[in-house]
Formats: sequence, C-alpha cells, structure tokens
Amino acid sequence: MLSKIVIRNVGVLRAFDTPNAPKLDKLTLFYGRNGRGKSTLTSVLRAARDGEASSVLGRQSLGNGGVAPKVVLVSAAGTITFDNGGWNTKGAPVEVFDTAFITDNVYAGELIELAHDRGLFSVIVGADGVRLAKHLERFNVIAKTCATALKDAEAALVDDVPSDMSKEEFFALGPNPDYAKRLDATERALKAVQQAGKIALLKPLEALTMPELPAGLPAVLIGTVADIEASARGRLLEHFKRFGFDKKGEAWISYGVEHIHDDACPLCGRDDVDAEGMVTLYGQIFGETYKVHLGTITTASTELEDSLGEDARTALANKMAANAEVAGKWAEYVALGEELPDASALGAHIADAHREAKALLDRKRSSPLDVLQAVDEIAAAGESLDSARKLVEKYNAVVEAINEATNKAVAAAPTTEAAAILARENVKKRMARHAPGVQKRVDAYLAAKRRDQRARNMRTQVQNRLKKANEDAAAHYHQRVNHYLGRFGASFTISKITNSMQGNAGQADYGLLIKGETVPRGRGRQADAIPTFRNTLSAGDKTTLALAFFLAKLDSDTTLNCKTLVVDDPLSSHDSHRRRETVNAIKDLCSRCLQVIVLSHDEFLLREVERRCVGVPCAAFQIDFDGGDEWSSATAVDLDKLCRAGHAKMVEELVAYVDHRQGDADEVVLKVRQALETHYRRSFAAYFAHDRNLGQIVRDISDEGASHPCHRDLGRLDNCNDATCDKHHGDDAIVVLKRGVDPDELRVIAADALELIGARKPAPAPAAAVRPSPAVPPYASLEAS
Repeated sequence: MLSKIVIRNVGVLRAFDTPNAPKLDKLTLFYGRNGRGKSTLTSVLRAARDGEASSVLGRQSLGNGGVAPKVVLVSAAGTITFDNGGWNTKGAPVEVFDTAFITDNVYAGELIELAHDRGLFSVIVGADGVRLAKHLERFNVIAKTCATALKDAEAALVDDVPSDMSKEEFFALGPNPDYAKRLDATERALKAVQQAGKIALLKPLEALTMPELPAGLPAVLIGTVADIEASARGRLLEHFKRFGFDKKGEAWISYGVEHIHDDACPLCGRDDVDAEGMVTLYGQIFGETYKVHLGTITTASTELEDSLGEDARTALANKMAANAEVAGKWAEYVALGEELPDASALGAHIADAHREAKALLDRKRSSPLDVLQAVDEIAAAGESLDSARKLVEKYNAVVEAINEATNKAVAAAPTTEAAAILARENVKKRMARHAPGVQKRVDAYLAAKRRDQRARNMRTQVQNRLKKANEDAAAHYHQRVNHYLGRFGASFTISKITNSMQGNAGQADYGLLIKGETVPRGRGRQADAIPTFRNTLSAGDKTTLALAFFLAKLDSDTTLNCKTLVVDDPLSSHDSHRRRETVNAIKDLCSRCLQVIVLSHDEFLLREVERRCVGVPCAAFQIDFDGGDEWSSATAVDLDKLCRAGHAKMVEELVAYVDHRQGDADEVVLKVRQALETHYRRSFAAYFAHDRNLGQIVRDISDEGASHPCHRDLGRLDNCNDATCDKHHGDDAIVVLKRGVDPDELRVIAADALELIGARKPAPAPAAAVRPSPAVPPYASLEAS
C-alpha cells in the first residue's frame, strides 16, 4: 500500500508531495479542479504499473529549466522510484481506471479502431494471457527463424539429393556396391539416347533350333517288305552271287526294273530278257511295296542330312556368330547381365549323332529288306544329341535373358538426352551419399529440422493454452460485463466475446444487444445510416461500458488484494443512479483491494465515497496551485468542510470576523450583503424575487409597511445596507463619496447581520431599558442597490 507520493518536475507537479500527516490510507481521496494535475498523477501511477518511462518523460515540466523528472512511491513493500530516465522496478502492483484505459481498450473519440480490439484483448486475457501472448510472439519469431534456417539447410541439399527420390529416402541410403553397375547402366543408357538411330537397327538375338534325328528312325531301320517269298530272295541272291554283285546290286536292279519296256532290258540291251524268268523275278521283288519301303529309307536319309548334316551345322554356327556380333553391339548400350555361353562343342555333338545315324541308314539302304535292330548305335546317336540339346537349351536361355534385358532397357530408356544425363547424375548422387561434405549438409539439415519441429511444437502448445485462456476469459467477461451493465441500469448488453489471434496479434470483438437487436460495434467511422457503437450509445453509456469492462477485469484478478486501485474521475456523464452504483462499486473494491485511490474534481462525490465506505481508514487531499506560478501541491482536506454550501462558508467567515477579527474587511463587507440577500430570498421567497438585492429588499419592506413579515427588521436591514452600499457600488465619476471601512463599525454591522439571519442569538437587553422600535423615515439609503 502506498503511504507517500513524491513527484518532481512532471507536468504541473513540479514539487508535488503528499504530507507526512496524514499518510495515504487504505482509502485515499484526491480532490482537484481541472488542470491541477490529477491526470498527471494518474499517468505517473500507470507508468509505475507498467515500468514504462516514455509517458513520464513526455510529461516533463515545461518552463522549469529542463530539470529531469523524479518520482518516489513509498510503500511497506519497498520504495519505487523513477530517476535517470527509468524505474527501479519492472512494474508496481497498481491497477488504473482513467481515460487512458478507455481510449486504449474501448473507444476513442467515439470511434473503435484495431488498437482498441488489441488493447481489450490484453485486458480480457489478463496478465497470464498477455504472458502467453508474448510467449507466442516470441515462439513465432523463433519458429520463423528456425523455418528460415531449415529452408537454407534444405536449399544446401538441392544439388545432393537425387531428383527421383525424397530427402528421407536419400538420408536412409546405405553403401551399395551395385551402384557401380547402375552407373555403368546409365552411361550405356546415355550412349543409347545419343545413338538412338543405331539402336533402332539392332535386332534381337535368335534362339537356336535343336536338331533332331529323323522321326521314326528305329522303325525305318527294322522295316522290310513282308510278302516277298523267301525262295525269290534266295534266287536273287544266287543271281547277284553269280554275277558278283554286292549289296548295291539290289538298288541297281531296282532302278533298272523301273526302265524295262516291252521285255527289253535297259541294262544288257537284249530282247526277251525274261527268257530265263529274271524279269518276273525282279518284278516280284521290286514292286510298288518295295518302292514305298525304299522311299521311307530315302526320306529318313534326307531328313537326317537336313537336320544334322553339314549345312545344318554350318547354319547353327553362323547363327551363333551373328548372335555374338549383335550381343556385342547391344552391350555398348545395355547391361546384358549375361554373356552368351561357349557352344563351340555343339557342332561336334551334332556331327557325332549324324555320323552314327547316317551309317545306320546307309546300311539300311544297302539292304532295304534287312531288319536292323541297331539299338546301341541309335543310343549312341541319342547321347550325342542329348549333349547338343543341353548346350542349345543353355544357349537359348541366355539368348532369352539378353533379349528380355534389351527390351526392358529400350522400354525404360530415357526419351531425351537430358533425362539420360539426369539419371546418370542421380546414380552419382547416390554413390556420393556418405561423402564427408554431403554428410555434413545432411546432418545440418536434420539438426535444423529438429529445431524447427521443437519450435513449432512449442508454438502449438502456447497457442492451445492461449486459446483455452481466451475461451475462459471471454466467457467470464461476457457474464461479468453484462452483470455490471445491469447494475448500472444500462439499456443494452454485449454479445458473446470472441478472441482471435489474427496476424499473431490478439484481438477481441463483441456486439451490442439493444432491445433484442444486434448492433455491431463497427471499426473506424461507419456510415451514419448504420447503427453502430458510435450512434446508438450515449456518452454515459460508453463510459459505463468501459467501467464495466474494468470492473470485470478486477473480478478476474486473483492478486487484487495485493494491489493499489487508482480511479480517476469515474463519473463522466453519469446520472444519479449510476453515480450511486459507482460509489457502491468503489465501496466493494475497498474490501477486495489493498488500497483504493480515487481522484475527482467533484468534491461531493468524494465525500459520498467517504461516507459510504464507513469504517474504512480514509485520507483526503486537495490538489491545488501553490503560489502564482501555477505549480500544484497537495494538502490534507476535510471533505465535509470542502462540501459546505457557499452561504454556510460566508456565515462562518462573518462569525470569525466578529469574534476573532479574522479576514479582510473589504471582503467581509461584501459577505454581509451576500449573507443577508441569500437569507431573505430563501426564507421569504413569496415576498422577494430570487434576484432582489439588499437595497431592493429594504425598499420592498418599506413600501408594504407594517403588514410585511420582515417589517420589524427594516431599521437594522437599512443600517446594514447603508453601511455596505459604498463598497458594493463603484465610485462616483465626479465626487468621491466613498469612505474607508471602519473595522469596529463593520463588526457591529456583521453582528447585526448574523442576528438577522438567525446565525447568532441577540444579546439580552437590560430590563429597565427597552429598546424602542426605530421610526422608519424615507432613508436615502433605500435607493441604494
């Protein structure tokens, strides 16, 4: 609680000091007329609350030689000082309601601006909410800084991260030996794009066709002509033996029989060749059935040559050579994955099979009718072909794999040289993932990302806490503001308060509810045709609303019992009901605050506060100019005396002059006339007009005569009028008639005036001497005014 206030060189408070006795008390009242420094004192206390220096420096006394301001606020908790341009504390436990609170938080010049929304937001969320808002502002700056650092770290990685993968995938890459192969593949792909025309001419590799033995070779070898008689065959063999034919003779005879015409032999040129019956014998053996059988053997021999012969083996060798050449060209552009296997033994295996099978068929041809089982020979030929088949299958598998690889490579190949270069660079970047420079940039990015995440998390936490505080505070203010508006008899209420954090700066908004209709406050100057705060509320309503917000603010302050409350002129445009409720509110605050200080130019309000707060220790001061330079000082004051009527003050001054000769005679003369005029106007209002002066009052009594209720006072009134009229009127322009005021005579006249108005009992007269009523001549003084 403040016990003493000393202010030097601030506004008109050049040497302001509250007296040592009495000290400021739990309820402290300051009376002062306008311009005496009440607002200056309030602004100093508000600056002490905020620990803010500019408002004190801005009010530095002018015309005082530029002496720096100094302030001392003495309290039991410690002395708060302002010196050398600053406060010794960050903030004093003070709350202030004044015009600054209104203009900062509610309205200014009947208009509402964005600054009011933000100021009211600070009021509504309270000190904790303001701290949260400041924390949020701080974390917004930190988050912005971290986001910038993260952006810079990310930009530093642009040339490191492959374009075909995310940063996270890139960070997770480990060393991979296959990257060398992938780089080779991209090099080939680039070359392929650069030489796309040549690739278009390349053909796929051809698979080898596996040669096979003639179909049904075993059947051909064991085949014969079953209906040829054995005796005919015997005779034929004797004939061949006779003429020395070997096994080829059978074929030779068969060929010759086909050319016999009219029994003429094409072999010997003789007619009647059948004389010995040989032609008939030949016909029996080499007929159609034999020809078919022999054709089967011939066909098998032809098939054997086509499949396993030298031409077939040469074709396979040529195909393998061509494949090797094509594969070599493809390998310049595509990673084939496998090389063509060595199939040089393929021709030897086929040749072995060909030799075995040909020998069998040759034997069969030489003896077409012989049955050749030849199981071993056929098995030997099959084994050679099995060896050849294994080589062909292995070779063809590689051919298929190579063709598949080339097809995929062509399908996936970049369409442009730029794309191929990009693919190659992406592989290079993968290979450089764990290079020292890249790793350093990755680590820097990950650290920046962690800092950014922490900053955003903290900002979110503070935002959530501030949002919760906003919601709770808005609900409290909505209820309490409307409660106080009801107590003050306001004809309006406010709608639900909304708080927002637009642009990271808190703003509060609400509407007015008037006769069941919603009226927006309206920011800035709205059109006159639109109902808004400005044109729907009276001046008293607006200040009442501001006071309601302030009282609601105090209701939410849990530390109010430790604070000094300062209220500066709280009754702007208030009617009698709101005046009474304001006094009641101050009385209520006296029980809740450590100290209440009320400043006002209305001494009657302060006396009403003092009387209403009966039992609360109270000290009252008057702020007024001290000396002729209009510098204000404070003195202790009795509010009852300060609030006395002017008539009572004049009576007291007359009594002081009569009894103690206190006062200036020239001023007391005028007080005599004023006291008499006030008394007779009020006491005999039916007989004297409200503006009758003393001379006219004497004339009115004289004119009416003895029937006038004041006729008995006529003589003494006339004496008072005559004794004081010269001081009441100006000098004659030609003749100086004025005489100085005789103090002794003035004491008699003043005593008579006090008796006439009933402020003093007349002295009792001696019994023997009864004072007769004076005659009432036509005194010249009756004409005096």
